Amino acid sequence: MLFVLGICFEASLGDTDAQILMRFKGSLWNGQALNNWGSESSLCSWTGLLCRENQTFYGLRLEHMELGGKIDIETLVELPNLVSFSVINNTFEGPMPEFKKLVRLRALFLSNNKFSGDIPDDAFEGMRRLKRVFLAQNGFTGPIPKSLANLPRLWDLDLRGNGFGGNIPEFQQQDFRVFNLSYNQLEGQIPESLSNKYPSSFAGKLIYFWFFINWHSF
Repeated sequence: MLFVLGICFEASLGDTDAQILMRFKGSLWNGQALNNWGSESSLCSWTGLLCRENQTFYGLRLEHMELGGKIDIETLVELPNLVSFSVINNTFEGPMPEFKKLVRLRALFLSNNKFSGDIPDDAFEGMRRLKRVFLAQNGFTGPIPKSLANLPRLWDLDLRGNGFGGNIPEFQQQDFRVFNLSYNQLEGQIPESLSNKYPSSFAGKLIYFWFFINWHSF
């Protein structure tokens, strides 16, 4: 038995990207939109796969497909070239998966799903390459994770339309291209480092604090 298990283990270590992606598909519900996975010889022909000009796979863009089920992080970890992951506008629900295991990620798009609950404070720890985080229109609650605010390369952040509460943390990165915390349950004053952001970024409860801080600039 140990001999057989050893052979299976060695085989798993040698899985191709195609085999790994097929295992990932197996964890999803309503995967009809991915029916051509496995039937095309080139990964770059598979629905939702992103490839560079040299035909190197680098990301998953599985948007508007009514997908649900489990996002199998343990399987995705086996894809060394995966740097972008998007499941915008699907039906995934429950707590946010442990994306911090995907330390190579540069972009994470989870907007317009049914994710919910608090995000652990260390949920983005170690993801130093992450530049884009879109979590809008879900049911996330609790404080904005400090590990998210500490990402050194973050330049796009959209958390609007959730139930985040508490104070806004000080963000290490301040030169954002996209920044939106509107329509949450955040409290307190906006940090001075973010006081130059558009008032629409804090629309809802915090809009009044923005005007309080910036009244002198009008």
